[in-house]
Amino acid sequence: MSGTAQSVPSRRRWWVWGLIALLVVLAAYSLWRFTRDEAQMFRDDVLQFKYGSTGGEKNFGIPLAIWDALPILFRDKLPKGKEELGWTAFGFIIDERDYEDGKEKPRHKRAVGTSVRNHMGMDRIFLNCAGCHVGAVRASEKGEKHYIAGMPSNTVDLEAFQNFLTAAAKDPRFNADDILRTIDDNNIELDFINRMAVRIAVIDMMRDLVGGISRRFEFTLYEPAFGPGRFDTFSPAKALMNWPHELIPPNERIGVVDFPSVWMQNPKRSMWLHWDGNNNMVEERNRSAAFGTGATFPTLDRESVKSFADYLDTAEPPSFESIFGAGSIDKAKAEQGKGVYMNYCARCHGPSGRDFTGRFVGQVTDIRYIGTDRHRLDNYTRDLLINQGALYASDSSERFQNFRKTNGYANAPLDGVWLRAPYLHNGSVPTMWDLLQPASKRPVAFYRGYDVYDPVKLGFVSAPSELSDDLKKSLFCYAVNAAGEAGCGAFKPDNRGTCDAVSCKGNGNAGHEYGTKLSDADKYALIEYLKTF
Repeated sequence: MSGTAQSVPSRRRWWVWGLIALLVVLAAYSLWRFTRDEAQMFRDDVLQFKYGSTGGEKNFGIPLAIWDALPILFRDKLPKGKEELGWTAFGFIIDERDYEDGKEKPRHKRAVGTSVRNHMGMDRIFLNCAGCHVGAVRASEKGEKHYIAGMPSNTVDLEAFQNFLTAAAKDPRFNADDILRTIDDNNIELDFINRMAVRIAVIDMMRDLVGGISRRFEFTLYEPAFGPGRFDTFSPAKALMNWPHELIPPNERIGVVDFPSVWMQNPKRSMWLHWDGNNNMVEERNRSAAFGTGATFPTLDRESVKSFADYLDTAEPPSFESIFGAGSIDKAKAEQGKGVYMNYCARCHGPSGRDFTGRFVGQVTDIRYIGTDRHRLDNYTRDLLINQGALYASDSSERFQNFRKTNGYANAPLDGVWLRAPYLHNGSVPTMWDLLQPASKRPVAFYRGYDVYDPVKLGFVSAPSELSDDLKKSLFCYAVNAAGEAGCGAFKPDNRGTCDAVSCKGNGNAGHEYGTKLSDADKYALIEYLKTF
């Protein structure tokens, strides 16, 4: 009896200690899982730029399993004719070469310009800098695709991407049952804990997140359609600061610009850049760009963003001949074009694609003299400048202190200029040949989003007469504002993104009429020289 009586407390003690041990293990696991904040870092600089994190996933990240399921469940909301293309329907690039065996690779196959972070136990995905700054080019329709880091993303349509997320979040199928069924049917990885989180809370949280972003981004309703390769870079800052878009003066609402190239930052370190020359500190320009991906002061991944900056300091554009082959530049004609360039262009843009010296390089030309569409200039205001000072105010070393309001557009260096078409700040002139024509003779409509290059005109193939009817259906028609200042936002008849949208404020192609009186021979020689940049 006594032995049995003594064994009961003993067994109880083991149960108690076992329970305590289990609770300790569960607590340790929970602490490890729900305090995790890990993004993949890459040894390869180019991979890090293409897939590394800015920190924006913490605020705006979409659960990775849901991200994979969305274009499957909502394929009917993808652009017409692209229903089976997944995220590439919006021009995002899947670079298969980044997943070859025997090399460092992203741990989840995804589009260039997206980053994955395990935050609080769940993999989340969002955009990074490469979403706007990795482009595609082919020498011919059947030629090899070249993906160029630092080049403007000429195929990505971020407005269409945002519209898709909004439409999906409003759809009745955006519920736990349908999304989890899609995840299961397509063998998308999702562990038990995150599965429960999706069922209980994540769907509602994501619907609120997308809905909140969509409401803040209603400023796009007043603007021309962005199309591939363009975005409004400073209106989102106003939106994230909760500025009521309907109270913003009409002339300050439109800020759509072409994505710029971002290579060779070190020699541009003290230049006044952004399209309107509003900042001369590369570190501030980088933090401003990271803010555009959702990274704020507490969430900014400083180590990763610094790795981007270090890479871009010395990254260079590819040579023209690396795409088109040895001998594709006529050396004699290029030498003739150099003389033309030195007379007409060098003072503002530097003597070459590597020499950025010159009295006016990295300075601003007044709008009265350059004469280009002024909407982006008016979009960046003194009020925004003042409010930007609060974005990183917690650390005086990171607070924005070098922004300014200007009255014109920057004279940027022309490194890799042949890969930066279409031209002007709003991407309103398709090729260099067209830019060398008087504004009255420039194309009034052309197509964006195609990656086949025209080495004669120096720009992407874009003229309606050069494209098949089927191909035109998959591209975006950019219509120049040729009908005055009528406006063409989403509240107007729905011709946004068609060749009929000729009243769009912000889409003007006038100005920069330098070299327009040259002979055709001199223009072609100048173009030949620009191929060496």
